[in-house]
Amino acid sequence: MSRAQSSNIASVVPPTASLMVVDGFLPPGLALAMRRDIEGHFANPKQHHPETHQVWNYWFVPASYTYLRTAPEKIIERGRIDAFHNALRDWSVAMLGMANVTWPYLSLYVSGCRQNWHNDSVNGRFGFVYSLTRDERRTIGGETLVRHEIDPFRAHLASAGAGGEFYRAIEPRFNRLVVFDDRLPHSVERVEGSMDPVEGRFVLHGHLREAGTIVAGALTEDLITRPLLALLRQISEGSSAEAALYNGPLILRLTIAASGHVAACSVMVDRVIHPDPGHVEWEPLRAKLVERFKGLRFPPAGGETVLIQPLLFGGPLGAP
Repeated sequence: MSRAQSSNIASVVPPTASLMVVDGFLPPGLALAMRRDIEGHFANPKQHHPETHQVWNYWFVPASYTYLRTAPEKIIERGRIDAFHNALRDWSVAMLGMANVTWPYLSLYVSGCRQNWHNDSVNGRFGFVYSLTRDERRTIGGETLVRHEIDPFRAHLASAGAGGEFYRAIEPRFNRLVVFDDRLPHSVERVEGSMDPVEGRFVLHGHLREAGTIVAGALTEDLITRPLLALLRQISEGSSAEAALYNGPLILRLTIAASGHVAACSVMVDRVIHPDPGHVEWEPLRAKLVERFKGLRFPPAGGETVLIQPLLFGGPLGAP
């Protein structure tokens, strides 16, 4: 288990959202300082040295990827990357109940760079892309393209469709965070224009996933573990056949009253998908799971406790 971190984030993410866009993600001063570090790295090219500037990996995979990437602390002050990573973790815990945030790559797209369509089903639950790209630049392109959750063939059997009918294009605006279901096909539009690197697309990117049970409040972890493990074991043993074809995370947020009763149980994230698009039995199953968590009983404590519990379909149901 990990302790939940406090957050003053007031925005609300729908539980079934596959794509989230957060503008002005970092405090402006921090975002601008990170951008200044990038500008400083490329300034005064006659004074560049191997130990400071031979740090970019030209990542080329035929028909898939063409861009440059590096460890961000080689370009941006480490403390600023730490601040970004902590802010993203706080946001991810508060909005998604996911505390595992990978250390980001810093990637640069100059003219000709792009990503072809792909997904990252084995890398995380959600991907994140945070832009440090200039809003006014001498290049075009670099949009993050994310496919809609539709069957593109069956959805347009009798109608024409193009572009935005099939995917959403998100411009790499400065200080914009984009988070999307890693299983969705996504790509990056080819960048065209100036070869000056400071005019290119700069993004920090990586993946989010659950980190087990998250607890905050009066109850200690040892008092929560026994009843929670017992319920998870019962669910796993009783629902294995029914749940076998589902895939994705269901994350629940429980408010435990001082009495030990569950005062509320809400769905933070529901990205559980069945391979049959016509399947209609998931919501009744989810409702049953919520009711079972509402029936949990914990020892009395001196105050309220918040418990965030992931249930993972297509893998272990989750453990504290």
